[in-house]
Amino acid sequence: MKNKNVIIGIVVAVIVAAVVAFVFIFSNNNTTTPTTGSNEKQENGNSTVSENKDVEAIDNNDNYYISVKGKKFKVGDKISNVKTVGLKQQDKVLSEKIKKNVYLIGADEIENEAGNSVFGLTPYNPTEDTITVADAVIGACDVGEYAYSKISKDVLDLDIEVGGIKLGDSLEDVEKIYGKTDNVYTSESLGYKKYTYKSSEAFRSYEITIDKEGKVSQIYWKNLAYNN
Repeated sequence: MKNKNVIIGIVVAVIVAAVVAFVFIFSNNNTTTPTTGSNEKQENGNSTVSENKDVEAIDNNDNYYISVKGKKFKVGDKISNVKTVGLKQQDKVLSEKIKKNVYLIGADEIENEAGNSVFGLTPYNPTEDTITVADAVIGACDVGEYAYSKISKDVLDLDIEVGGIKLGDSLEDVEKIYGKTDNVYTSESLGYKKYTYKSSEAFRSYEITIDKEGKVSQIYWKNLAYNN
């Protein structure tokens, strides 16, 4: 009888040990690994600039302008103001409607007196009402080509500067103002590189194209957050 009690005691001890082990293993397998979170918008790839000072440059509304013949046109200015330097919007788009807080693609061409397109200014409506393109403000700017040699004399004669950068400048000139960026697209067929600087704000960025000769050939910016 004594041996039987010993055997029963051993069996009970083994069962208890097995239960304890199972509970321990189960609880470990169901423990969630702590993670860090952020309320910042995540982008695919390395799209932010490398240093805080560069982010400040991209977030500075004063850097969103185009200067034509020494006259500066800033984000939020009326597009129609380009008439002060002998330029104009296309007549065919002036009556088109733009709903509130919307920009209009395909109505951005700015022409010289000869009717030749020289650059683009995207019409934006920051108001709460529907307006026409004729009353729209500058929401984005686009000037140049994929290669400096492709830029027309009409454009070069305007002595254009965009955000402190001129067509024909070098990458070094760009980085003195905006710093370095990890977001670089290379065109294998055409030989240019496009450097993108993104703000923490949506709809605010700079894209600067350096052609295969090492010259700034195209500058594009958009800033629909200038009045936030």
